[in-house]
Amino acid sequence: MRPETPLLAIVPLDYLWVEANFLENELTHVQPGQPVEITVDLYGAKVAYHGEVLGLGAGTGSVFGLLPPDNATGNYIHIVERVPVRIGLRPDELKANPLRPGLSAMVKIDTSQPGRPVLQPLTTIPATAYKTEVYDHQLDGAEALIQKIIEGNRQMKKTPDSH
Repeated sequence: MRPETPLLAIVPLDYLWVEANFLENELTHVQPGQPVEITVDLYGAKVAYHGEVLGLGAGTGSVFGLLPPDNATGNYIHIVERVPVRIGLRPDELKANPLRPGLSAMVKIDTSQPGRPVLQPLTTIPATAYKTEVYDHQLDGAEALIQKIIEGNRQMKKTPDSH
């Protein structure tokens, strides 16, 4: 086995999104909520996916790399950076024409449509998801135990030392 060989991949193919990396100068009018049309090389132009911009990444891809570039001083050539834009897809279109991670795509965002503020989170959590009742009763009886310890300490203080 080679070091880059994947051991396991869990990919829910019914809930995919596209992470499109746009040049920073292409994002002036991009906002969450704007409609998107996507074609992928796998199916060609005959199959179009529709979705919406879910949000823009918090920074360029290189900023969050293991060894981010530190070229803020001195002479350097600046390359225009790319910013990830997350695009949600329609489940019915994914079911009709399944996608796989890593495919090449052509993404068109309709920036003439109004969107939502750029600073909103990339994802939202449904109100009923990711909840547990495991800790709801974790501290039950804690107050009574605290009072018992305090009372025990008071009793010890009242009794004279038996030394």
